[in-house]
Amino acid sequence: MTWIIIAAAVMAIIGSVFWLKPSARDSRLAELRFNAIRAGLQVRQFTFKPDAAKTGVRDDITATSYSWLQQSRTQHEDAAGGELKYRVVRQPAWDHEGLPEGLSWHNKGTQADAATISRLLPELNDELILLEVYERRVCMMTAEKQGSTADNYRDFLQAFLSDS
Repeated sequence: MTWIIIAAAVMAIIGSVFWLKPSARDSRLAELRFNAIRAGLQVRQFTFKPDAAKTGVRDDITATSYSWLQQSRTQHEDAAGGELKYRVVRQPAWDHEGLPEGLSWHNKGTQADAATISRLLPELNDELILLEVYERRVCMMTAEKQGSTADNYRDFLQAFLSDS
């Protein structure tokens, strides 16, 4: 009888240790986000609330965002990255003209912007959920799939600022 109690106690201790250990997915995401910060990206968790009446995009998007801010030429320039040029979401909406399948405009850009997205999207090596392009800042949310790298994220974001 005492062996059963001892075995139960040992199993409870071992089970508690394994329960606290991060999963393989959690470890992979932590490494991806840490590498992104080391690559100069801003990483944060936030919720994007769309304007459903204006665009037809209905669902809030909560995910980890990766942002690249181009260094300003003067100290007085807006730290937020300037004015919003366009925003794209991976949701059905009223306007998806020129965009790859599954993406829709939330704040519409030009045909050249749609062409840039179509050209750069395969290089991302991940599923794009949200993309915001400002004058000097680019922000994106991705699915953070296995095989994604911080270098791919950085190169993808920087390409939008070098094209403008």
